[in-house]
Amino acid sequence: MPRIAIRLATPDDAAAILAVFHAAIHGKAACSYDTAQLSAWCAGRTAEQFRRELELGMNPFLVAEALVDAPLAPPVEDAPGEPPGAATCGPRKPALTAAPSPPPAPPVVGFGALRGDEVAYLYAAPQAPPGTGTALLRELERRAVEQGWPELRLTASLNALDFYKEHGYRELRRDIRVMSVAGGFVRLVAIEARKRLDERNAARPA
Repeated sequence: MPRIAIRLATPDDAAAILAVFHAAIHGKAACSYDTAQLSAWCAGRTAEQFRRELELGMNPFLVAEALVDAPLAPPVEDAPGEPPGAATCGPRKPALTAAPSPPPAPPVVGFGALRGDEVAYLYAAPQAPPGTGTALLRELERRAVEQGWPELRLTASLNALDFYKEHGYRELRRDIRVMSVAGGFVRLVAIEARKRLDERNAARPA
């Protein structure tokens, strides 16, 4: 499994989610869509929109964080201004120890969400550990089974279709999505896919 932790997103994650959204689209879909199509895909998406969705409570909205080891601050052996090993008059001052720095927040490298029986979002940044998308998808499927959904549906991009097929999703049809951009419109190919869920999807990862 990748070195990530998956948790429920909060409204405070909105900016990080937007950053992953843009990075994933521009970093992974450029082989399947041109610049105008990528810009249209991202257009209008703001951190505030993600924040509102999180406040409304999509069921569930998950983020994946890359696990990193935080370095510890070294101790300070002598008081400020005191030469190392200097003699003191009276009781020895206790050595000062620097307060440990709080560990940095793990970077958000992926996110996913359900909207009923639909995988509404599933994105992993290009720098995400290998397997991040798979881990998010499995957790979404597990939660869908818990909620009683017998299957999941989604709309896949051209570049993501093979990923979903590897995880048991069956292509149903291809649509042309028309999106407005400054000065006109662009068309994007999108693929509707579906997967039947069973008890194997309900198992928690080891």
